[in-house]
Formats: sequence, structure tokens, C-alpha cells
Amino acid sequence: MKSTDKAHKQAASKPARKSKQTTTAKHDNTSTPTRPSWLSQHLSGTLTALTFMLFILWAAYMLISRNADYLYTVSEHSLFLFDKSFFDSINVRPGGFTTWLALFCSQFFHYPVAGALLLIAIWVATAIVSIKAFNLRAWQRPLALLPVGALLCSVILVGYWLFYLKSAGYSFAPSIGLLLSMLAVWTFRRLEHLHRKASLGWMFLWCIVGYILTGWWGLLATLLMSIIGRGRGLGWLVAAAGIISVPLIAYHFCTQMRIEYAWTVGFPMFQIDKYISWMPMIPMFAATALTLILALLGRYAETTDARRPLPIWITTICTAACFIIGSLYADFDNPNFHAEQRIYRAADEGRWSDVLQEAYHLKTPPTREIVMFKNLALTYLGNIGDNMFKYDNMSIPPYTRDSLMVRMAQTNAPLVYMYYARLNFATRWCIENGVEMGFNPNDYKVLTRCAMIAGETDLAQKYINILKKTMFYREWAEKYEPFLSDTTELFKLPEFANQREYYSHYRSMLDGDEGLVEMYLLQYFSQTMNKDSRLLQETTLVFALQSKDIQLFWPRFFLYAHMHPNEPMPIHYQEAAYLYGNLEHEVDISGMPFDEVKIRQRYDAFNHMSQSLIQQGKSIEEVGQIMKPTYGDTFWWFYFFCRGINSY
Repeated sequence: MKSTDKAHKQAASKPARKSKQTTTAKHDNTSTPTRPSWLSQHLSGTLTALTFMLFILWAAYMLISRNADYLYTVSEHSLFLFDKSFFDSINVRPGGFTTWLALFCSQFFHYPVAGALLLIAIWVATAIVSIKAFNLRAWQRPLALLPVGALLCSVILVGYWLFYLKSAGYSFAPSIGLLLSMLAVWTFRRLEHLHRKASLGWMFLWCIVGYILTGWWGLLATLLMSIIGRGRGLGWLVAAAGIISVPLIAYHFCTQMRIEYAWTVGFPMFQIDKYISWMPMIPMFAATALTLILALLGRYAETTDARRPLPIWITTICTAACFIIGSLYADFDNPNFHAEQRIYRAADEGRWSDVLQEAYHLKTPPTREIVMFKNLALTYLGNIGDNMFKYDNMSIPPYTRDSLMVRMAQTNAPLVYMYYARLNFATRWCIENGVEMGFNPNDYKVLTRCAMIAGETDLAQKYINILKKTMFYREWAEKYEPFLSDTTELFKLPEFANQREYYSHYRSMLDGDEGLVEMYLLQYFSQTMNKDSRLLQETTLVFALQSKDIQLFWPRFFLYAHMHPNEPMPIHYQEAAYLYGNLEHEVDISGMPFDEVKIRQRYDAFNHMSQSLIQQGKSIEEVGQIMKPTYGDTFWWFYFFCRGINSY
């Protein structure tokens, strides 16, 4: 009995110990991962937040620090009016609502910081909504910045295409379209958890409404919904039906859309006539592809074992590297392009000293646009005869990354013509560019001033009324409106100092410039003679200097001397007269009072140095480069060594 009782006690005690061990083991299995899991979640959240903060700071640096002048030019080429007719004119085809919103936002680039921050806010919101819409796991969340990083690249690589783009509101339209698409996808996911048929109905409804509002981006959202949907078969069928049928139906109701663009309306196209540049569209393709990849990643994470995810520090580093390296490569950081934007703005506002500062401090050979504005500034400041060749007059063509042919007729022609009071040409190019690429505030400002100079007050009032409907140009319009009743006060303003005198001595005509602005002005002024206007007469002498035509120079030189008695002869006019007199000996210059040090002695030194270098076997180009630091500020150096001017 005792042994039996002992056996029962041992048997009873074993399950108890086993139960204790099982309980302990169970406790260990559940409690052990708790601490690392909490650390992992905390680390992933911190890294995601840091990645977003880095993107915000980097995007602000790229937009505000490196491209502020470009963003201001974007605002000058983005017209938004607060009236119904403007809204109706934009919404004549699918995607019009997105374009309308984009134009509203683009006008904030008038203050580049404000516009840049608004654009960055849209990008951050898009990334956050993408995380929710695709239900991205912790390690996937930094990747949501890749599509908007591609949009950052798309904004800063435009360059000279800005003057040829027909996609209104380009800087904001893709970002707004993608944000609306992500909101639609997020709504689809929420509905799918509530009722699957409701989510399918939303998919087809958005395909219609989204296409009308955003164009191509609405179709992209429909495709994304079909990817993340739970029931793939029916979802794919609904998406395919909508994507195929909706653009076809819209084409039959929209008279301003071609059938080949029915599925891509709203997608920016870099196209001039039959020439299409694919390079600037790479960021758009990248943004689309990356968004599709995010949808597939979210789908993959839901249907597979996610206990071994990719370390979040890898995705964080890869994401940061992608948008930093990509934006640096995409940035159109050509110094001439950015200098042109700053110079154009300074000239438009009549800040001629700022124009000269930009031209003087330029580190590279300038474009002809910079040279022309430099000469305009010197003319309006009244010292072109002493300073024209103290700036670099050698020029290079505008830099482009593709085969885009840049013409001054599309970039600066209206403003240059306006300042030389060639009003017919200024008006012609404003209207022609406006019809081709769309009218903008810059066009209306030039047209307003041209009409006021010509005394066409009713026409000027029409343009002023248009500008008064804008947000940031109303003040400009109200500044000039009082001058409509008395234009004599208008010409007391710095930017109008010379235009009345120019205009009053012109023949009212419109001949052809063939789109070559500088060559037309060179030919027109160098072959013009005028004895009644000291300003116009000196302008003809300046252009005769630039043409290097001796026969055109002498009559204008003697006329200048006759019209400026008892005044010192500007140094560059002396240089030209002394050079031409020594080259051809057709005019006796022995009695002319040339400056002994600046002209006679310096010319002898110039001539001796050039002959010595040529005797050493140096080429003309090498001689020019060697002599430029010493004599690059003279007409002599310009005459012999400034060749191959790239006018465009």
C-alpha cells in the first residue's frame, strides 16, 4: 500500500512539473520578442521621419537656393485669372481641372519661397497618402518618397523648354494629378474593407470622374486600384473596361483632343511641331513606374510572410541616395540660363545697374541674350561708348541637353524690341508666342507698355484690366493705369527714359526679322542715319561698331562729333577711329585729338604684342586668348579676335 501510494504521488507530481515547464516556456516565447519588436518599430518610425525631413530640406535647397530665379520666370509664364471665362477656357478637355489648380498654384512662384513650400507640401502629402493607400510596411515607407523625388527632378530639369512647353501649369500639374490619384486609391482601400462591390463601383466611377478632372492620372489611379484590390479577376475586368472605354467616349465629346492623345491627355509632352524630346519626360515615366512598384510591394507584403523584411536602414539610405543623386543630375544648372533669368527680370523692372552686375560677374562666356541686355543697360545709363567692350562680348550658344533649337524670338524678343521702341515687332512676337504657347503675364506687361508708348490707351486699358484679375500683377497694373490719362508722365520713369525719343524718330513699319532678333537690329540700326536725335544717332554708331563695317562707321562717327561739340569723345569711338585710320588710310586722322596714353601708346603696344605672337607661330585664336587679359576691354581686340558670334 505504501509503495502504491508513493507511485500515485509520483505520477500526480509529474504532470504538475510538466505543466509548469510548459507555462514557463509559453511565457518565454511570448515575452522574449516584445523588447526587440518595440525597438524595431521605434527605429523604423524614426528613420522614416528623418527620411521625410531630409527630403523636405533637400527639395527646399534645390528649389529655393538653386532655382529661385527659374521659379520666378515660371510665375511670369503662368497666367491665372479669377473669372469664370478663364475657368471655362481651361476646362475644355479632360485634365482641365488639374491644369486650373496647377496654374493657381504656379502663380505663387512670384515669391519663389512660397511657391516652393507649397509644392513640397503637395509632395509630402502625396507620399503620406501613398503609404496609407498601398498599406506599406515599416521598411517600405521611405520608398514612398521615390515617386515625388522623380517629380522634383521633373521640375528642375526643364531649362529652355520653359519657353516652348504647351503644358500649362507644368510645375504643379503632375504633382496635383498624382496626389488626387493617391487620394482616390486610398478611398478605394477604405471602401474595400467595408463592401467589395462598393469599392468596384468607386473604381469605375473614379475612372470617369478622375479622367475628367486629371486626365491620364485618373487612368493610372484606376490601374493602381486593380493591383491592390482583393478580387483580382473582377477588379481587372472593371479597370480594363474603364481605361479602354472612358477615353474613347470622351474623345467623341471633346473637340480639342486628338484620338492618339486620348489616353495620355494631362501627361506633359515636350514637343515642337514634329520634334519630341523624350529626355525631359524620363522623370515622369519614373514617377509612374515607381508608383506602380509601390502598389505591387504593398500587394506582395499582404500576401507573403513578412517576418523577414528588408532592413529599413537599407531602404532609407537607398531612397535618400536616389532623390539626392537624381536631382543633382537632373538640375539644369547652366550659369548662363540662370543669369538670363535674373537679367531679364532686372531689365523688365528697369534695374540697369543690376543687369550690368550680372553680366560682369558671369564666370563663363555669355549668350547673345546677355550681351544684348548688357548693351541695352549701357545705352539707358548713357555710357555705352566708354564701357561696351569692358564686358565679355564673346558668346556661346544656349546650352541644351537635347536637340532643342533656342531662338531669342521666344525668349527675350518682345522686351528687347520694346526697349528699342520697335513696338510692332514687340507686339508681333508677344501675340505669336501667346497663340502658340499660351498668353502669360509677361506678354501682357509688354503689350501694355507698347500700347501706352504708342498712345493706344484703350488697348492698354484692356491689357491692364486682364492683369488686374491676377493675384500678383494687380499692383503692377494699378501702377501704370494712372498714366493712361497723361502719358507724358510715363516717360519720366526710368524704364521709359529713352523710348519716346526712339519712337518719335522711327518710321511706322513692320518688315521681317525672320526670327533673328539681333541680326535684324544690327542691320536696321547700323544702316540708319538720323540728325535729329542724339540718342538714336549714337545707337546707330554703336551698331556700326558691332558690325565692323568701316564704311558705315565713318559717317556716323563724324555726325556724332558734330552733334556733341565740346564733349569728350568716348573711348571706344576713339579706338575704332584710330584703328580704321591706320588700317585703310582713307580718312586723315592726324589732326584728331586722340588720347595719348589710352589710344596712341596703348594701340602701339597692342600692335607690337600681336605681331610678336604671330611671328612666334601662334594661331589667331591663341593670340586672342593670350592678349585678352590685357586688351580684351578694347574695340581692337573685339575687331580682330571676336569671331563666330552665335546669334540665334
